[in-house]
Amino acid sequence: MMTPASIVACNIYITAAASHSSTLLSLLRRAQDQCRQLRMQDDGHSTDAVTSVAPVAIVHAYADKPYDRSSFHLAGRSDSVSDVASRLICNALNEIDLENNKSGDDEESRHPFVGLVDHVAVIPLAPVNNNDSSNDVGSKCEAAANAAREIGRQISKTNLVNVYYYGMACPQNTPLATVRRERTSFFKSGGAIDIEVGNKKDVSIAKEATTLPNIALKGDTTIGTPSNFVENFNIRLTSNVNFDQAKTLTQFVRGRNINAKGYGVVGVEALTLPYVREAAEGGKVYEVACNLTNPEEGGVDDIRAQLEKWIDRQRQQSSQDYGTSGATDKDACKFNYDYFVEDAYRVGTTEEQCIHVLSNKEDSAGVSTNELFWEEYDKEVYHKFQDFLQ
Repeated sequence: MMTPASIVACNIYITAAASHSSTLLSLLRRAQDQCRQLRMQDDGHSTDAVTSVAPVAIVHAYADKPYDRSSFHLAGRSDSVSDVASRLICNALNEIDLENNKSGDDEESRHPFVGLVDHVAVIPLAPVNNNDSSNDVGSKCEAAANAAREIGRQISKTNLVNVYYYGMACPQNTPLATVRRERTSFFKSGGAIDIEVGNKKDVSIAKEATTLPNIALKGDTTIGTPSNFVENFNIRLTSNVNFDQAKTLTQFVRGRNINAKGYGVVGVEALTLPYVREAAEGGKVYEVACNLTNPEEGGVDDIRAQLEKWIDRQRQQSSQDYGTSGATDKDACKFNYDYFVEDAYRVGTTEEQCIHVLSNKEDSAGVSTNELFWEEYDKEVYHKFQDFLQ
């Protein structure tokens, strides 16, 4: 028996940004048009929670030029989401050239990646309301995993990528990090740095190249279903922070360090990455990219608290260094938050954001207001994405 549709989110990460801005904007526009058609087909009269929200929507689209990386964030019923995501990905695979999409920029400034469509996550969303007939956690997770596998089946038909499943979308429930280490070259790509040994592209963090499968024309794609909604949070450091210092912040927020070292945030995975821009835009700095795999237990506020503790340590060390060099207390006062941190910001969406957007399907003012909402919302997403790409 087929698992009934459930409410899910879907995040699609593509290794392309400004050099393919027109194609990426076209991908977004076509996906929004498809979402609009599916919403028009939906009668909106059912009292079941799964059909009392918009069947599918593009909640957010983002591009990070220095990382040469863009993302599309969908939410809605699992069947509709898999349809829209599959078409968007297939269009991207057919229209974007992986080899030439960096436009001569330094390869090491890229975000780590395994292929053109680097990563697809399909995640079950919390119940929209207490009457949600798909409220059973097991069925919601199964629906999300089925959607992930369906996306994998559809994009495999292009014969352009190798697909590797992770999480609940694969029989062994293998974590994403394990799949990336054992099946792909993720941790040896772009700006990836092995924090434990401090050796860029260290071969010990992945299988030897001879054990990896043949590379498909557009690379590999990891597709899966985490058990929780995964949030993303980046900490961009200033040019005052060198690589070794940046690594200590990565250690400070990593969840796996809690027991061994006494610091960290529950469920947080982190990487230290070079963030390279033109000199006029800030030049090369380092960024700590965080995946919050259990944001209810280890959220953004917890990361910010650890960041403040890290800054205190850096301030103490810097003040000591200044003291031994004969500098005054006034000189030491400059070691504040802004001295170390350029920006600390969310990337992507949250579970609450997805649910809020989907819940705008029905409006007491009637259908015309509902149509106006989606028209304005789609425009907002499009124009923000356009700005990110510039």
